[in-house]
Amino acid sequence: MSYLVLARKWRPQNFEDVAGQEPITRTLKNAIKANRIAHAYLFTGVRGVGKTTAARILAKALNCEKGPTATPCNQCSHCEEITSGSSIDVLEIDGASNRGIDEIRQIIENVRYQPAKCRFKIYIIDEVHQVTKDAFNALLKTLEEPPPSVKFILATTEPQRLPETILSRCQRYDFRRISLREIVERLAAIGKSEGLRITDEALVLLAREADGSMRDAQSLLEQVLACAMPAAGDEQQTTVDATLLQEILGLAERKCLYDLSQAVLDGDPRRCVELIAEVMNQGRDLSRLCRDLVEHFRNLLVARLSASRVGAARVGGADMAQLLDLPDQEIADLIRQSSPVSVESLLDYLDFIAAGDDDVARSATPRFALEAVLVRMASLPQSLPVTEILTRLEGLEGRVSGEVRSPIVAQRPKSVTIAAPVTKPGVTAALETVPPAGDDASIWREFVAFVGKEKKLIASQLATSAALSLPPAPLKVSVAERHQLGFLNDADNLAALRESAKRFFGVDVTIQLVAAAVDAAPLASSDTARTEGAVEDRSEMVKEALRIFGGSVRSVRRENP
Repeated sequence: MSYLVLARKWRPQNFEDVAGQEPITRTLKNAIKANRIAHAYLFTGVRGVGKTTAARILAKALNCEKGPTATPCNQCSHCEEITSGSSIDVLEIDGASNRGIDEIRQIIENVRYQPAKCRFKIYIIDEVHQVTKDAFNALLKTLEEPPPSVKFILATTEPQRLPETILSRCQRYDFRRISLREIVERLAAIGKSEGLRITDEALVLLAREADGSMRDAQSLLEQVLACAMPAAGDEQQTTVDATLLQEILGLAERKCLYDLSQAVLDGDPRRCVELIAEVMNQGRDLSRLCRDLVEHFRNLLVARLSASRVGAARVGGADMAQLLDLPDQEIADLIRQSSPVSVESLLDYLDFIAAGDDDVARSATPRFALEAVLVRMASLPQSLPVTEILTRLEGLEGRVSGEVRSPIVAQRPKSVTIAAPVTKPGVTAALETVPPAGDDASIWREFVAFVGKEKKLIASQLATSAALSLPPAPLKVSVAERHQLGFLNDADNLAALRESAKRFFGVDVTIQLVAAAVDAAPLASSDTARTEGAVEDRSEMVKEALRIFGGSVRSVRRENP
């Protein structure tokens, strides 16, 4: 007999053997027992999770000589033929190569005939999303009302590509990814039966590499088995540990991921470059390393969030295990590495490495692309948690709580000498020394809000400006920035502003635009006696804020009260 690969040799033959899909297998078994068998099923899920396997078991359960039964015997002629793929009544069709309307018409023709040997004629169409739209349309009527002896089982990894008319005619079962622990248990059993000596750590690495696919895990185990089993004449079998497994499969060491992430967290870009050089010398795939780093920083973020919520006592609990799907020891390592880092910083790192993943994959020089990403990440400043920022602000507020609460009024700007813009009829534009705003600031704010209802862009430029006088006197506006002055001095914008002012104040308005030159001197008030103390207090508040949060004062802008 020819050699069978592990994925075929260890394919489940009963519903009880299907790993990780207990809700689906229980439902199918109960349906068979209750004789509530649908005419069409849709099995969806990622690759290698048991869709085709479950379809074959269902076909055997329906056609077993002892059935229909939830536990096919796997010994009768019908079960053996279905298992070997030689049954003339159970047809497995590849949707990718039989996707046209002619192939579907042939199926429609054949369903009219009774099964040759079995109880039911069953069509298993794999990768059904590859079938064309016209072919689906031709199948609709047959799929909705097939003969009593015909059953359809459709399998796909992309159910979103199926027409709604197909989905509505099938019982849908969504196969989930198989957990790491379930894959490890199955691989351990297979390895023991095959005489393979492999460590638990290596099994975990294999299961992680499979990414929820049992078939992929078995294929990887087969590769390891070919390397570790003794050749003819050899007496001793090699024990597969994590180091050997990484060499066989070309995987990045977990230690390398922790070292790289720690270098980023420590703000050590040189160490990042050195570690990348070591990885290159080992011949590792940098694109794969980058994807592993994305997953690692995601795990760090989840560990940080989970630890802050459930506490260290719940490490290894159900909540953490469900979110991370990792061994307890690695979960503890993730929590230990992430605990000194804020959630905000981990989010920044994850954004950087996730964006860099695509750059590394497409780059002609992936080494330089990955180095650039890691250096930028290591150079990022640590982000403070929001709670800490609020705490510091509260402390600052408490230290300056005794200040005099006087309104902040406009500073008297200095005279500036700039060429005056071209004046328009009814509007004067000048650059001059202007007095501060008075008690009409609230009216000005109402006017800006009124303009914003119709002219949002003009209102946005007025929001940082101040009214120096209001109608019936000329509407004199101090504009903070020169680009704002140029925008407001545009003919169309001036006309719109004048029209809005006329409707708001009820009179024809003459508009004067003046440019304000503001330096970083202390804020001045019209009330000298109150201002001196307030300015002094506010200066202390500014100094305290700079001490806490860092930075420097580049300019002081006058704001409305």
